[in-house]
Amino acid sequence: MKLDIDCHDGASDRIAMTSAPKGDRDTTLYSRLQVALHWVVVLLVIEQWYTSQAIVRTHNPFLRPSDTDLVLHAMHNYAGVLLGTLMAGRIGLRWVQRPQIQTDSPDWQKRLSHAVHWGLYVSLFGQAVTGFTAAYLWPSAGRVHILLWNVTLILVSLHIVAAAYHAVRRDGVVSRMIAWRR
Repeated sequence: MKLDIDCHDGASDRIAMTSAPKGDRDTTLYSRLQVALHWVVVLLVIEQWYTSQAIVRTHNPFLRPSDTDLVLHAMHNYAGVLLGTLMAGRIGLRWVQRPQIQTDSPDWQKRLSHAVHWGLYVSLFGQAVTGFTAAYLWPSAGRVHILLWNVTLILVSLHIVAAAYHAVRRDGVVSRMIAWRR
C-alpha cells in the first residue's frame, strides 16, 4: 500500500491511499475533517440507539421515569441536535470538498455506494430534524422520526456489509476511512 500526503494551499490535508493487491486501483481523497466527522457521527448514532429506549420510558403514562431515564432522554435530545449539526456540516463539506474517486469498481457498485451514502446523509439529517420537531414543536413528528430510524438502520446495515466486502477484498476502500492508519 502506498500513502501520499498532499497539502492544497494549506487549507486541508488530503490523503490518497492506493492499494493494488488484486490489480485493482482505488484512489480516493478525503480531508481529515471528513474522516473525523464520519467517526464522530458513527459514535453519535450508537449513542442515539443506546439512549432511545429512555424516551419510551419517560413518556409512559403508567410509570414514573427514573432519574437515569431523564438524563438519557436529555442526552438523546442534545446529542441529536449535535448530530444534525454535524450532518449539515458533512453535507456541506461533501459539496465543497468532493472526494475524488477513481476506482475499477463496476458502475452499479458506484451508483449503489453513492445512493447509500446520500441516503444516510438525508436520513440522519432528517432524524435530527424530526426528533427536534417531535421533542420541542409537534409530538406527532415522532412517528416520522421512528420511520426514519428504521430507514437509517437499513442503510447502516448496507454500509457495514459493503465495508466488510471491501475489507475482505483488501482493495483499499476501508483504509481510506481509518484515521489511525494515516
